[in-house]
This record gives sequence, structure tokens and C-alpha cells, in this order.
Amino acid sequence: MCRARRCAILLAAAACSRRAPLASCDDDLRGVYRDGDQRWMILDGDATLEAYPLFPDADGPADVVTAPRKLELRRATDGGAAPAGTLHRRYMRGSASCDARIDVHVTRCAGDALDLVIADPSPPLAFSPCAWPRPAPSRLVHWQRE
Repeated sequence: MCRARRCAILLAAAACSRRAPLASCDDDLRGVYRDGDQRWMILDGDATLEAYPLFPDADGPADVVTAPRKLELRRATDGGAAPAGTLHRRYMRGSASCDARIDVHVTRCAGDALDLVIADPSPPLAFSPCAWPRPAPSRLVHWQRE
């Protein structure tokens, strides 16, 4: 009897722990999101959001140290516009470093998903000074909250 009661309580707690669906980008967006095999963690600081990869994300040329990507987003102060910001990635060769910065825009926050317009940074063509290749085309990605 006691064992059945504990199971019922655990099941009820698990059912209640499901977050409410997102109504807008002003909602609490923190959590883990999946885009295919890639998982991202979003930290929500009210006015700002940060997102970090939860997968190996340091690929690049063998002679270049490539840092994982980091997304920094800001919410509009008027509460109307979707968050926008920058994707950052640092590349290093020896003591020289170059920081890639690419614009990111959230286009939709609804249900349990986010849609973002994003592009992948490319390693620099040269260091000191940094010279970048033509930017990769932007694409729409769909992040599903776990």
C-alpha cells in the first residue's frame, strides 16, 4: 500500500513538473532545447538570454583552437520585439585570436519551441589582423524544449 502511494505521488509530481507552453518570447525561456542531435542550454536572466551547446562544439581546422559557440540575446525593453543578439565563437592560432560575431534573431516563441535565424561562423582566413571569409548564409532553426 505504501509503495503504491509513493508511486502515485511520484507520477503526480512528474506530471506537474511539465512547464506551461510558451505564449511569447517574454516568457521564461530557460531550459534545454533540441535541434536534431544538438542540444542547447538557455539561461534566462530576464533582460538577457545566454545559450550554450551541450554537445561537442569545438570543430575547426587542426592548426586552430576553436571554442564552443555562445549565444547572447537581449529582449527588447518595450516587450514587443523578439530577442536578438549575437553568436560568438573564438578562434586561436598560437597567441593570436579572432572572435567571430554573427547576428542572431529569435523569430518565434510558442508552445514548447523557439525559431531562430542563425548562421554558422567560419574560421578566419588570417590572424593578426583577422580576415574573415564571406559569411555563411543564415538559416531558420527550430529548437524544441525538452
